[in-house]
Amino acid sequence: MTLMPPTNKPPATELLPPSPALRQAVAVVCDRDPSFQTIAAQTGPLTVRTWAVGFPSLVRIIVGQQLSAKAAQAIFQRLRLAMALTPDAIATAPEVTLKQAGLSRAKIATCQLLSAAILAHDLDLDTLATLSDKAAIAHLTQIKGIGVWTAEVYLLFCLQRLSSFPASDLAIQVGYQRLKHLEHRPTRRELLATTEPLHPYRGAVAHLLWHYYRHLARK
Repeated sequence: MTLMPPTNKPPATELLPPSPALRQAVAVVCDRDPSFQTIAAQTGPLTVRTWAVGFPSLVRIIVGQQLSAKAAQAIFQRLRLAMALTPDAIATAPEVTLKQAGLSRAKIATCQLLSAAILAHDLDLDTLATLSDKAAIAHLTQIKGIGVWTAEVYLLFCLQRLSSFPASDLAIQVGYQRLKHLEHRPTRRELLATTEPLHPYRGAVAHLLWHYYRHLARK
C-alpha cells in the first residue's frame, strides 16, 4: 500500500473516485450483501474522501466532529488560511485566532493537546501505519478530545484501512437505516453486529453509506 505524503494542501475537491483497493472491497461487500448494489443504481458512481496522512488531516477530522461536512470544510479552510497547519503553529496560536476560524473551545483544547503531545514525542503519527487498528486507535485516543470516531476516520481516510468502520457516525447509521428500511436508527453496537459478515471490508461499507447519505440529503 502506498501512502500519500503529508501536505498542508487539501485536495482540490473533497470527493474523489475510489482507489482500486476500495473498488475491490466494494465488489466484495456487494457480493456478500446485495442490498448495497442498489446504492450505485440510485446515486451514481461512488465518490469518497481520501486525505493525506499527517497532522493537517487529523486536525481536519477533529474540526469535523459533530458538524456537517460543509461546515467543517469551511472552518478548516479558514484555519488553513490563518496559519500553517503544524503542531508548533497550533500550539502557540492565540485562542482568539482559532476562535475566529470557527473552532469551539473544546476543539481548540483538543488541537493544542494534540500539538503538545506531538512536540513532546508522546504521540507519533508516523508510527500509526505500523500498528494494528486497535493499537493505532489506542495511540490516538490518549489525547483528550480524540475519541474512537476520530481515530477510526483517520485510519480510514488517511491510512486507507478498509477494516476501519466508524459505526458511531450518524450519517452511516442513518444511511444503513434507510438502505435496510429499518424502523429505528441502529446503534454502534447493533451496526457492528449486523455488519460483522462484511469484515474486514467495512471501510467500504462506510464509504458506500456516506455516499448514499449525501444522495439522501440532496433530495
